[in-house]
Amino acid sequence: MLEFGARSTGEPSEPRLIQCDAAAYLPMLVFPTATPQVMRAERTFWEKATAIHVFCAQGVFRGGERFARHWHDVTRLDAAGFVDAAIKDTALGKAVADHKGIFFAEKSLHGELIDYYAAVSGGLQLVPDDAALAKLASDYQNMVDDGLFLDEAEPFEALLQRCRVIQQKANSPSINFPVAE
Repeated sequence: MLEFGARSTGEPSEPRLIQCDAAAYLPMLVFPTATPQVMRAERTFWEKATAIHVFCAQGVFRGGERFARHWHDVTRLDAAGFVDAAIKDTALGKAVADHKGIFFAEKSLHGELIDYYAAVSGGLQLVPDDAALAKLASDYQNMVDDGLFLDEAEPFEALLQRCRVIQQKANSPSINFPVAE
């Protein structure tokens, strides 16, 4: 899926080879390939993780349904080995917090400004509480029922457990977090 937005920096980026998934199954056909410049997966992780953090603070989906895809995506980024690199790149986390603070200022349920710097420096929340958890579970189940996953979707609780592990890694005291300016 391609996602475009006027409020995204798209940086850091790198060229990535894009191939048709069907090519491996149909060797008698020639499928086109492309090598576009795309945002790096480490940035994608922080973009999605901070969006999840906002949901956990608000308990409300912004932009409608199928928001559970962000939880699925961060677990896939972790499985592909990008999360550890993203967490270690504290300057990238700070850059995302800087950008989101300008273009995506959000408030918690209590009216307090959500601190993106806290999210990228030891205070990330990827698992929502109570009623928000029920909303997320319902959204995830709707995605499963609609067939949005290529493979069999993992159970919701397994997805949350993976997110707990990622949250723990991201909030580890061994990370040398940047200071907000």
